[in-house]
Amino acid sequence: MPVRNGEQFLAEAVESILAQSLADFEFVVVDDGSTDATGAILADYASRDSRMVVHRQASAGGPEARNRGYRLASAPLVANMDADDVALPGRLARQHDFMAQHPNVGAVGGAVSFIDASGREFGEWQYPLADAEIRCAFAHTTPLAQPATMVRKDAFFATVGYRRQLPLAQDVDLWLRIADKHELANVPEVMIQYRIHPGQATVRRCEVGALGSLAARLSARARAEGRPDPVDAIDTLDRETLLRVGATEDEVASAVVHYLTWVAKTTGRAGYKADSERLFLEAQRRAPHESRELAAHVHRQHARLHREQGRRLRSALESLRATLA
Repeated sequence: MPVRNGEQFLAEAVESILAQSLADFEFVVVDDGSTDATGAILADYASRDSRMVVHRQASAGGPEARNRGYRLASAPLVANMDADDVALPGRLARQHDFMAQHPNVGAVGGAVSFIDASGREFGEWQYPLADAEIRCAFAHTTPLAQPATMVRKDAFFATVGYRRQLPLAQDVDLWLRIADKHELANVPEVMIQYRIHPGQATVRRCEVGALGSLAARLSARARAEGRPDPVDAIDTLDRETLLRVGATEDEVASAVVHYLTWVAKTTGRAGYKADSERLFLEAQRRAPHESRELAAHVHRQHARLHREQGRRLRSALESLRATLA
């Protein structure tokens, strides 16, 4: 579990791991240069539970913090965890048993339930279960939830690990590279409560995540065609760089608009109305005028959210906008 300035939700995340039904494990936590109470919280838990291994380092970013955690881990299976989420009690046992029974699987995820900042559950998401279905899903989504995955360490180290160029798409990039040599899978049960909170709902984060996800897919496409991996040749990721390494304008626009729309809908379901409306407006702004289907997609998803929340008039208005797009 990497963490930087995660004091708000850290205790709940740590306790959910320490309370697992599978008790024989090592809990590696990488404190990536925290300046809040994170260090003190971790020190307190480590003083009371010998299973915790806490490594403190100068801030190096999320990908490198995760890589350090894998290097420190001594077990052949590594479960990912985020410092703002909650693992269900049987999570490690279920995934450990699955990996023992499926030696060809390099990484296994699971379903997630969504919670808001206060811990209120507001939805659940099921991912495709079988390898073939997961591979098809990569075309339009990330079909394994990062903090709900368990990974074979040898499969991880057969790749270059998490890549710093893709800080908010490091997971989809890793799954695609593991899939080059191994099967992927999900279990149907909910493995974690995935927390949605306002700090995640920024336009900048959405754009970086969308561009990174597109870069990961371009990278996988290049490897499949026997071409050099374009991500290896870049230092920082932006729109111009993506276009230079082979993305089209339509691909960039579609990636950004779909990402903004998904976060807008999810933050709206979590109850953060102002953030949701701001992101929907940004998604509409980013949809090219010539792409009627992309604009219609934004309005349809906005209509769906309004309908779920009982705002029938606003839902009807957005549905009308979708037909007129």
